[in-house]
Amino acid sequence: MESADALIVIDMQNSFLRPAGAMYQHRGGTLRDPDGTIGRVGEVIAAATAREIPVIYTRHCYRPGYTDAGTRTLQLFESMGTDPLVRGTWDAGIVDELTPDPSAAVVDKTRMDAFHNTDLEVLIRRISGPRLVVTGIVTNACVETTTRSAAMRDLDVTILKDCCSTYSSEHQASALEALEFYLFARVESWSGSTAARRPGWPGRIPASTLSVHYQTRRHLRP
Repeated sequence: MESADALIVIDMQNSFLRPAGAMYQHRGGTLRDPDGTIGRVGEVIAAATAREIPVIYTRHCYRPGYTDAGTRTLQLFESMGTDPLVRGTWDAGIVDELTPDPSAAVVDKTRMDAFHNTDLEVLIRRISGPRLVVTGIVTNACVETTTRSAAMRDLDVTILKDCCSTYSSEHQASALEALEFYLFARVESWSGSTAARRPGWPGRIPASTLSVHYQTRRHLRP
């Protein structure tokens, strides 16, 4: 994992991933392969930790009463008849399997862009470097929006596609294709890497998987 400067773990929260979660119930179904996604993200966190590479977690959450929520988000929550993603509650917490180490950086956000009105960019500049590996949920929402925002800040992003999830394979494919085609990120597979297949592997990602070098394309669609 020598080539990565930081690992970003986006919104791996009970609300989205657990049947008792408010957003899980609102959607009336699960994200694609939630348990497998949790497991693979856990492997990548272990890899980063073993290599002493900073891990930065994000949580999508709000103040009680949603005074910091956007208008459309507030309308959605009011229609749900419950109180999803309130800061400090189980619903807003990161799933137990991925509980951050006490020394880990955790960024709370209220918008899909994890850079918006947060100190994420300050953290990245201070504790790591420009080469980011991104995992988490939801691929075509907070993962995509944060990745685009990172690219606008001249940060190099690799997304591990099997460590992200959304509600349909079509949404997953469309989001990742657009991010890679327009050079917002490089898209790689964690499960297909040599390191991930290695029995007893303590946590090393090969440079070919995590090096972030945008591929030059001769033609871009408008």
